[in-house]
Amino acid sequence: MERTIRRGYADLSERRRTTDPIWNMKEVHGVCIDMRALLATVMLFTACGGPRLVFRSNQQMSRDEQLKRASLVFVGVIQRHEFCVCPPFRFTKPSGDWWTIMRRTVSLETVLRGAEDRKEIDVYEIFWADGTSGDWNSTQNNERYLFLVQKENGYYHVVGDWWRSIYPVTTGTHSRLPLDDSHSLWERIALMNWWIERSDDSVDIGDPRYNDPGLALSLWRTVKLERGLVRHPSPSVRIHACRELLQLNWGQDECWDSLSEADRTHMKDGGYACCSDMNVTAIRNSNNERSATWYWDRYHNRDSRRLCTAINNKQIREDSCRLWERDYPDDHDNGCPADRPPPATIVTDKGDVPLIGAWPRR
Repeated sequence: MERTIRRGYADLSERRRTTDPIWNMKEVHGVCIDMRALLATVMLFTACGGPRLVFRSNQQMSRDEQLKRASLVFVGVIQRHEFCVCPPFRFTKPSGDWWTIMRRTVSLETVLRGAEDRKEIDVYEIFWADGTSGDWNSTQNNERYLFLVQKENGYYHVVGDWWRSIYPVTTGTHSRLPLDDSHSLWERIALMNWWIERSDDSVDIGDPRYNDPGLALSLWRTVKLERGLVRHPSPSVRIHACRELLQLNWGQDECWDSLSEADRTHMKDGGYACCSDMNVTAIRNSNNERSATWYWDRYHNRDSRRLCTAINNKQIREDSCRLWERDYPDDHDNGCPADRPPPATIVTDKGDVPLIGAWPRR
């Protein structure tokens, strides 16, 4: 769960005037910070000379632009966070008093672009230290992330300050990327995030929102990967994958029938609203009232139509396969024929390959 660095108070001027130390001491990633002293020190050092960092908001920056800006791309584990006034950085900042420098000390695991021989480096960000909301660079100690950074006056600086440019990696350690350099780096990163390279029953894919940060995978390709993970031996992986399929509301829900009762009781862990027998039954009843033609006439995107060829409704699936053969006779990446299990894939170092049967054990 994302945490704000400071809990906002309605009256900023009153907050500054208060002499109550509890109001001015905040715990930030396990480090107790005196916010009055921090602000005074930041103002002092930003007025002095020293290395300069330039604020770069990435709110309007595309993921390709982020990647283009990065001289070093790597996966690493954060060791500690610190608000930093040493060295005495100068930095440009937007309006507001609560901008400062965040230093993350990160142990490197896998370098994906560029070169860095050190096992541990510092990564800097111009950071908002007051109350906030939105998709900002919320990170935690001892967790694994994808970093895109650039060298700026000898220091590694994230390619985009404040807004999301540091992405969680939740499928464990990776020694390399799938595929080769003929594929885009974003595609290889996305597949890495679906790749459980070191498989055991305790692995957890965590929050899959950032598995494809460059939006390199199609919806159909992602659905096939999720169907593969539904067969993983780890209950946590199965639950996460099935929940993602159910939340599509596109009838890609046969995994619900394969989950054990014990698995189903954990579907709402972590605050999720999905899923229950009642949810699944309601969506299935809604789909049963429709036809393949209903979907075909409303959804002209080919990926959406692919989903119809794998829907968990026998009649709709059979009819969708006939429509697919009529409209796309040379495209065989679909769920047809309708009497076979929907296609599922698993990521290896060779990319995403069909998964036939149970998850392979080593």
